[in-house]
This record gives sequence, structure tokens and C-alpha cells, in this order.
Amino acid sequence: MRGGSKIKLIVFSALILIGCEPKPQPINYGSDECAYCRMMITDAEFGSQIVNNQGRAYKFDSVECMAAYDLTEDGENVHSKWVPNFLDREEWLNAEDAVYLHSETLRSPMGLFLSAYRDRSSAEEMREEYGGEIVDYESVKEIVEREWLSNGSGGQQMMNR
Repeated sequence: MRGGSKIKLIVFSALILIGCEPKPQPINYGSDECAYCRMMITDAEFGSQIVNNQGRAYKFDSVECMAAYDLTEDGENVHSKWVPNFLDREEWLNAEDAVYLHSETLRSPMGLFLSAYRDRSSAEEMREEYGGEIVDYESVKEIVEREWLSNGSGGQQMMNR
């Protein structure tokens, strides 16, 4: 194999691998079921997902259900976690890079009042209107742990497995 052919083969292989990268899948609102609480997913501004290394998407009706699943399931096979930009439902954000608003005047489907944003300035604009605090994904998991998992109220009781 000549040098030019090797380079073409490497480039072609890299393009195939990039094209196969696990990514968020479309959510069928009104028919897909939350992988954590088993409720129907209906709100595009909250529907979230975890994608495993094989490309399978575990879909959730809220950021808090995704975080609860993340906290209670084995994370060995997790490729990525995705949340919708509250201001642009078509845009998927990496959950660990997103910025969250925890505001008790902006209700989310499961009642922990969490919404996701692309950047801090977008979250700040919403905070000015709705109040609350701006947090990162680790803080979201702490909120879920404190409000649902540690006291058994909500999160664990909603799980029908």
C-alpha cells in the first residue's frame, strides 16, 4: 500500500468513526416514556437523555429524572448526557457543560424547578425574571440527592421498576 493510499484509508476510517459517535436521539413527545419515573415525556423544554457507548438513548421527562438515574445507575457505559436549551428546544446541550436555573417560580415536570441553558448569561436573564439560583450539573445532582434520594420522598417512590 502506497503512502497516499494509507492516508486516504486513515482519513476514511476517521470519518466513519466520527459519524458513528453516539449522540442524542429524537424524543417522541407524547409517546416516549421516562426511563426513571415511567411518566410520558411531554415537555420539549425539559426532556433529557443519557446516551450509552452503543448509542442507546435513555430518555427522561426532566433534568431531575436524568440526574436521579445518573446517581442511581452504574455509569460505566455512559457516553454522554444531554439536556435541551430551555430557550431553544431544538438545541441539545451537554448536561455537564450546561448552566441550570433552580427557580421555584419556573416549574419543571417533576417539581424540582430545574431548567437548562447554553451559557451563564442566558440563565442570568431568566433568573432576573424568575428568581432562583444558577447552578452547574454537579449541583443539580446534589439537589436531586437532597430533595429526592436521601429522604425517599419523590424520586425513589416514583420509580416503577
